[in-house]
Amino acid sequence: MEKQNFTWRALLWAGGLSILFFTGCELFDGDGNNKNGELKPGTVTDIDGNEYKTVKLWEHFWMAENLRTTRYRDGTPITTGLNAENWASSSGGAYTIYPCQEVEGISSDNEMVNAYGLLYNWQAARDPRGLCPEGWRIPECGEWSDLSDFVDDKMRAGFEGVGDALKAARQVGHPWGGTHDTNAHPRWNENIDYFGRDEFGFTAYAGGFRTHDGAYQDLGYVAAWWSSSQQSATDVWVRYIWSWENFMIRRHANSHDGLSVRCIRDAK
Repeated sequence: MEKQNFTWRALLWAGGLSILFFTGCELFDGDGNNKNGELKPGTVTDIDGNEYKTVKLWEHFWMAENLRTTRYRDGTPITTGLNAENWASSSGGAYTIYPCQEVEGISSDNEMVNAYGLLYNWQAARDPRGLCPEGWRIPECGEWSDLSDFVDDKMRAGFEGVGDALKAARQVGHPWGGTHDTNAHPRWNENIDYFGRDEFGFTAYAGGFRTHDGAYQDLGYVAAWWSSSQQSATDVWVRYIWSWENFMIRRHANSHDGLSVRCIRDAK
């Protein structure tokens, strides 16, 4: 079995190199390096002093990292430290940290936050005091769709899957080998069929999520981000990328779930 896996990875890696060699239209290489300057990477800083990489994708600048702020834009601390019962019943904004004890290779809360960001309930995401830095906001559902359409249109020839195009090119058993094949965090867990290419500098990592009843799930397997658009009185439209698929999907989540946040601002 180990020999078969090696052969599969070698063939896929070689195939990937062939596509890269014969394709001159990709916007980013496998390391997420901007090929032609079109996407204009930059930075933005939040109220806590955390600096984030950003990238211009069509009509918006997007954070290229998950949000880590512990305060609203006006400086008010966001509630945290809620146990499962209080998380489920909270009517106000809150954030949480995925438990480092549940993740091999991460030994502290600081390591976890630096690798994957914080998880926020939607009450925090919609709070009028502002979760995002000045001039930035939570994307609307339609703005996530615009991102997906842009990526689908610009994706490098020979590859499919908006999700894989947006995933970071760091994964256990990544077929490109080298620094892409890694157990070190942040990274995606192994999947023999799908792997991140980070063609657009979005650098999506699977930060997992906290359910509305307080359980933590799927770090390394699932990336999930809020939109600002409600689906119903209790649910909100969100975007998911899964390790076991190559697409990005729109679904709804309970407003008491804890998800990652990416902020955007209009390009000027």
